[in-house]
Amino acid sequence: MTTKDQILNWIERINKSKKRNENIVAYNFGLFETAEGYTVYLTGSESFDENDDDWAANIDFEPKEKYLELPSTESKGKDWEEILNVIYKILTDYLQSESFRKSILKDAEVITVGFDDSDLIRIK
Repeated sequence: MTTKDQILNWIERINKSKKRNENIVAYNFGLFETAEGYTVYLTGSESFDENDDDWAANIDFEPKEKYLELPSTESKGKDWEEILNVIYKILTDYLQSESFRKSILKDAEVITVGFDDSDLIRIK
């Protein structure tokens, strides 16, 4: 299964297991490196500050299946910037899909992606 398939399936599982919380205005797809490769996670916040990425540390939404370990077969040998670009592209495409328009994420003012120790990239 490709990284894209794994991420889209993971998002759909979250959509099925969580109800939309109208107080959540921003979601962040965070990334970090592990000994085995890379992991992506999803959190949401009731607050957002365009000038300070620390808003993402205000976790008001955490799905039960918060983390997804990316397949090491597809991430092996890639640096963090390559991984970020892959995840950014997958999520950007997802935001254009019919699945997104039915998701718990659809009404968010902001959706970002980024590594824990770097700047967040706004994709919505």
